[in-house]
Amino acid sequence: MTWEPELEELERRRAFALEMGGPEGVERQRARGKLTVRERIDAFADPGSFREFRGLVGEATYEDGKLAHFTPKPAVEGFVEVDGRKVVVTAGDFTVRGGSGGGARGAMGQELPANRRAIEWRVPYVRLLDAAGGSVRSFEELGRTYLPDGNDGAAYDVQLLRQSPVVSAVLGSVAGLPAVNACLAHFNVMVR
Repeated sequence: MTWEPELEELERRRAFALEMGGPEGVERQRARGKLTVRERIDAFADPGSFREFRGLVGEATYEDGKLAHFTPKPAVEGFVEVDGRKVVVTAGDFTVRGGSGGGARGAMGQELPANRRAIEWRVPYVRLLDAAGGSVRSFEELGRTYLPDGNDGAAYDVQLLRQSPVVSAVLGSVAGLPAVNACLAHFNVMVR
């Protein structure tokens, strides 16, 4: 038995994820004079240093048992080096449903794994924010809102703020949790 079909599907998912919200979403972003999420990370990081985690999280559509389409989660996260120093970065992807957390599995609470890694690795944490946050559709699918529900996300932010530098850069429209995240930082900048 070979793993070729599974490996090919992973490569197709990765290719879909690298397309972000597709050509239309990317064009809308550029028409607004904005960089895409991946261009922002490339501009921020030392060349070639970005290592993405959770890059295959999203929602897949299958036709006849084959992957037909994949919508990535509306954020890109990983670690980079900035002037040779490791940094965890999360960046909202407005090309995927306006950065809304609805629809892609793993989107709600999407920042927690990044928070935890920054805590574990004791490194600075940078948020490049351009996202709408949760969506009514998510709440309808869930059957309730997820706030408040004992969400432990704030506990990780508090722990992170105690041990590592945290920076938020508001690079576009933010609402919901991304707006809260803008405030949960030692230093915050915002574009006009």
